[in-house]
Amino acid sequence: MVLPAPAYPVMGVVYLARNISQLGPQFIRSLCWALGVAVSTITPLVALTFKYQNRLITNVIDSAFPRIAGMKILGIGVQTWSTMFLTMGESSLLVAIIMGEVFKKEKTKGLFQSVLTKDNVQIGPFAKVTDNGMIKVSTTPSEYGSQESRLHGSRHKALEKANSSSSHFGQRMGLWLVTLPLNFIPVAGPIAFCYINGQARSQYVHRRYFDMKEMTPQERDEWIGARKSQYTTFGVIAQGLELIPFIGILFGFTNTIGAALWAADLERQQYELRNRKLRETASTSSK
Repeated sequence: MVLPAPAYPVMGVVYLARNISQLGPQFIRSLCWALGVAVSTITPLVALTFKYQNRLITNVIDSAFPRIAGMKILGIGVQTWSTMFLTMGESSLLVAIIMGEVFKKEKTKGLFQSVLTKDNVQIGPFAKVTDNGMIKVSTTPSEYGSQESRLHGSRHKALEKANSSSSHFGQRMGLWLVTLPLNFIPVAGPIAFCYINGQARSQYVHRRYFDMKEMTPQERDEWIGARKSQYTTFGVIAQGLELIPFIGILFGFTNTIGAALWAADLERQQYELRNRKLRETASTSSK
């Protein structure tokens, strides 16, 4: 059973709390190293810039939005809230640059796979129900061709993945920088910042899952398009959680776990479709 998308970031946190000892010492070391980088980066940034940025934002709000200058949320002024969100965005960007896409990709890749393995999920080819009600199962490239051609194909795919990963990282960092000033706008600015960046990352939530299924770009677009609102919701929630100072890096791991749990539920649906296809084929052959 596939749950609503907002449930999976929460399930990722619960899963980590229940299974942290089973994820192995390598994961614990990676998590501790990541938290150390986050703390050592965010602490001086907040100490050195928060006061000056708060003063700047206060001047902007007082002059551009005088009606809400005295507004408070939970007893805290909107100027302070805006400064907090701006600082969180800067901190997350700086941590991402220091840690790099390579570190995060390699550490979370094993985590994604370990969740699927623990849940005994076997990834199979892409299956879908066509417009006329028929079930179509894709044929993966690994199922045909000579050994040499398969080896060449695997090398080509590895190169494509590396280039795609670097391009994705650069695009996200560029979008982050462009949208970071939105946090100067009280209330609506941070929400817009999370939505825009969350929507952008929603395209890559299940990139590893799609790679494991050997789906073509067209199949990936079709899959995401059919679940666009779900992927956007997941991306926005994940983005908001990772903006939380100090522990945001922890949510980076739990969001990966949540995405894997979601993929596991989706793959169970895929398994049922493939079984239906096999039964239909067997029934047709027996006639």
